[in-house]
Amino acid sequence: MRLIDLKLAVVALLAGVVWQAASAADADACRRFKWDVARELAVMQETPQALVAGVKPGTDIPQLAVGTLYVLKLADQSLVTFAAAPAKRNVAPGAHAGIAGFRVARAGRYRVSVTSGHWIDVLDGVQIVPSVDFQGHVGCKRPSKIVEFDLAARRDLTLQFSGSSDEEVIVAITMVAAPATG
Repeated sequence: MRLIDLKLAVVALLAGVVWQAASAADADACRRFKWDVARELAVMQETPQALVAGVKPGTDIPQLAVGTLYVLKLADQSLVTFAAAPAKRNVAPGAHAGIAGFRVARAGRYRVSVTSGHWIDVLDGVQIVPSVDFQGHVGCKRPSKIVEFDLAARRDLTLQFSGSSDEEVIVAITMVAAPATG
């Protein structure tokens, strides 16, 4: 009986070591972004609010708040009507997509952080807002990709996800910290 207890203890110990190593590797991968992403990493560790993404533009799409973490349930991409065609038309087999809305109080640079491989478009009306920069890191799960946009204040903006087979996406919108002035 003691041999079985010893084997279980060894297995539990090894499982703990493997989990710690995996967690350390993920944390290390998340430190490899070329920007300071401390704000994004902090938001991505929160418990996400669950919402269902919209399948067509309109007033019934979910509204996202800056600085809040969400998990959006997406629909089969063939059922989604976009406000404007996605800027990247690459579609994975079994692709899922969705639409959400948001507003920013102040004009400036914002980041959309996600856990999936979806293409991300931000629209102002039906005009796609060009991304400024993006990064992604294999091994960092929350977030695995961050895209930056320069956004106007107090405008109804649309966030579109397309092109990935992931059925949901964890997403956060954050404002890039303004550089310190001396």
